[in-house]
Amino acid sequence: MDSLKLGYNSFEMPLDRSWNVTYFEEDNSKADIRFTTGKYPVLGVKILSIDDPKYNKNNKLKEHLFDSILLETHPDLEIKISKNEVYGIEYEANLESGERVKVWRKAKIIGGRTVRLVTLALAWTSNPSSDIVVKNILIDIEKYLEKCSFLEKETDLDKEAKVAGRILRLKLEKISPWKGFSLLMPSSWPTEIDKDKKNLVSRVTGYEEAMLFLNSDDIEITKDTKITIEYMQHIASSIGADENVKNIALHSTKENIYLISCSKSEEDKDTGVILNNYFWHIFSPKNNILSRLHFTYVFPETEDKFLYSLVDVLGQNIKNISLD
Repeated sequence: MDSLKLGYNSFEMPLDRSWNVTYFEEDNSKADIRFTTGKYPVLGVKILSIDDPKYNKNNKLKEHLFDSILLETHPDLEIKISKNEVYGIEYEANLESGERVKVWRKAKIIGGRTVRLVTLALAWTSNPSSDIVVKNILIDIEKYLEKCSFLEKETDLDKEAKVAGRILRLKLEKISPWKGFSLLMPSSWPTEIDKDKKNLVSRVTGYEEAMLFLNSDDIEITKDTKITIEYMQHIASSIGADENVKNIALHSTKENIYLISCSKSEEDKDTGVILNNYFWHIFSPKNNILSRLHFTYVFPETEDKFLYSLVDVLGQNIKNISLD
């Protein structure tokens, strides 16, 4: 007998040998299952791991098993509990496309704060002949679903969920380090600002060597110099002359305001530690002055995905910077 495994083996379910499973390289948390009937119907399967330190076991994980639509249409749907404490619901509905769909959801508490949620959905065009075929498929699915299991130990899927939870719980506040701009920053990060020298150092809370640096300068440009997209492409190309610089991107954030982002990893010669550097450079011309803001986020090579996830948070905040 074959089996379906999703999310770094977080969920497993036995399958009929004749069923065909399609996995997705870009997302190991989902799969499609087809049967001997050909391309249709398709059973879609998706697993989520949720970091929830305040889950309500007394409520049978209803807040995770039910979405907003289900709470409105089937608020009294029975939540069943298996012997191995897997919570589950199932229901059928008519889709706007005219198809009929059968949905199963299974949830399991892992450790002290993780909830894994699996959703299976089978949709088909309902008519007398297809309903007969689907009826037998549904019987088989439910037979195998009764034997499904969740890996009890923490997986990479759960670790990713915890990182996502930490990112979601970050509290941001608007700061204006010195005159001319403001941006959102995590409120819990210790930050030192020198308004006279126009520089800032902010440390990621809980990490000694993960920091964000900011400095700014103004340079005088001639009247003949036009700050255009072509001009900025030339600057981006000069940055790319360093073969160690990766992921160079040029963005136009507002009219005549440009952002160049890139990254670079290099070894600290004194300690031998690999340092990851992420750069954002903002260029804002006004009259004959080109104002520049230089952000650098740096942290040592690590398996801690939280520090890597902060790149997107910082990048988004910098892209949405407010310039006076």
